[in-house]
Amino acid sequence: MCICYGICAYTQENNKSKPYIADSVSTPQNEKQKLIMTAKKLMFEGNINESAASYRKAIEIDPKCDACYYELANILIYMNKEQEAKEIAGIAYNLDPDNPWFALLYGRLCFHFKEYDKAQQLFRQILVHHSNKQEVWFGLALAYEERGLFPQALGVLDSMIIRFGESDDISYRVFNVSMDAGNYDRAVVEIKKIVNNYPHEPKYATLLAEAYAEMGNDSLAITTYDIILEENESFAPALLGKAELFRKKGQFVHYFKSLQQYAGSKAIQPETKVEYISLILNIPSFASHFKSNIDTIFAILSYVHPVSMELKIVQARYFAITQRPEQSIVILGQLTDMDSNNKDIWLGLLSLEYSMKMFEQLEQSSQKAINSDPEYATFYMYAALASWSKNQVKPAIAILEKGIAKAKYDSIFMDNALSFLGDMYFSINKSKKAFAYYEKALKNNPENATVLNNYAYYLCLTKSKNMDKAHSMSKKAIELESSNPSFLDTYAYILFLQGKYAEAKKIFRKALAAGGDESAVVLDHYADTLDKLGERAIAEIYWSRALNKPDCLNPEQIKKKLKGN
Repeated sequence: MCICYGICAYTQENNKSKPYIADSVSTPQNEKQKLIMTAKKLMFEGNINESAASYRKAIEIDPKCDACYYELANILIYMNKEQEAKEIAGIAYNLDPDNPWFALLYGRLCFHFKEYDKAQQLFRQILVHHSNKQEVWFGLALAYEERGLFPQALGVLDSMIIRFGESDDISYRVFNVSMDAGNYDRAVVEIKKIVNNYPHEPKYATLLAEAYAEMGNDSLAITTYDIILEENESFAPALLGKAELFRKKGQFVHYFKSLQQYAGSKAIQPETKVEYISLILNIPSFASHFKSNIDTIFAILSYVHPVSMELKIVQARYFAITQRPEQSIVILGQLTDMDSNNKDIWLGLLSLEYSMKMFEQLEQSSQKAINSDPEYATFYMYAALASWSKNQVKPAIAILEKGIAKAKYDSIFMDNALSFLGDMYFSINKSKKAFAYYEKALKNNPENATVLNNYAYYLCLTKSKNMDKAHSMSKKAIELESSNPSFLDTYAYILFLQGKYAEAKKIFRKALAAGGDESAVVLDHYADTLDKLGERAIAEIYWSRALNKPDCLNPEQIKKKLKGN
């Protein structure tokens, strides 16, 4: 709630009715008076900070200068320091509780900070001796309204009508309170008064239509909307109000017809339309069910606002929600051409291209993204993934090493990049280089379970077979992620290599229960363990299952095991 306008008005009126009078001829008081006059002059000239400083100095001379606190509080509001303004206004009020301007300023600030009880108390206090101030009556009514005390708020407003007579301001306030209270008959009566006074002002007639709709008088609401739109065909609140009424009634043919009229209006800003369309998309089932209708809406919006970035962003989101990522990618590509520095758009595009396995396109897009911002680390990861997915390991390595050297430090990127580099170097038989990167990764994050697991697994596959280190890292990995089947497989396999077959069997069974029964590697390792334990028949069952898995990379070896070689 903005409070500056009203308070500034009070300040000006207070200055007229209560001029500053020196209360002493002593030197300190003269100095205080000079500071006050200087502060007022500085404020008039627009030097707000200096004016506030001058009032603070005056307060140092006279800590009981209530007017100084009052003026300083007003200045602090200009400076957007409402909390301090409230504290200062409270001091002014406590020094002179009978001053209505001090009480009003303090009350409005209490209201601003939702201290409605205190605000209500202050407004009622003012009205005891200053019942002619309409703004205080309104403040009291608002305090009641914010507390949900609608009858009391209406009582205050009715008292205003008796005291001051009817006015548009009072009728408008009564309308709002009546709507909040569910007293739609009274709301209609009050808003009609304003509509009669301003017959060509569509906002008031729209409020009347909304009141009719809340009463359940849909036909009268629609008639009122139609009258408004005959004279103001692009008035957004009326267009949306009518559309929403049809939507709530389940009349979707009429709803989308009204929405098309709304979308096609060139007089309505695209940002306003995007705000409403975004609300529709928050219900994915609605967007999917009425996909063809919403497609039409977006076609109209795109025609009317061809260069609106906000519209294209929400359109890309819509295509993703309705399972059309290819079209979303096209829109995001257009957006990167319009604003190549928007990281969120680049990330959306790269993520979709990766999920769609469009690796050629991802390679090009990620390089463009890097060119747009060579210091943004995540772009390098997508570029590396594009090369890796095309089995171009060395280019992927070069991209990540360049990213580590050039991009700004990003802890998540660094974790993933160092781990990925370790995996890739091991895949091209450069185990020393791989292990060096794993060491860097663990130095960067000792709790990286994936690095601990991969390092341990690859370590036990090398000639050195540093099993103690591998065992220690693998054990830590499953302590961090106890239900990860891949991590459990690594730990069990290390136990197998150590000759601890019975112990390995127990861990393998946990891996299978956690989802490892879908992995050819886990099934093969488990079968090897069973074979060592003399359970050949069962081992052959698991080797056969491993052989039939789509991720089986060593079918010939498994076939040899089945033949007993």
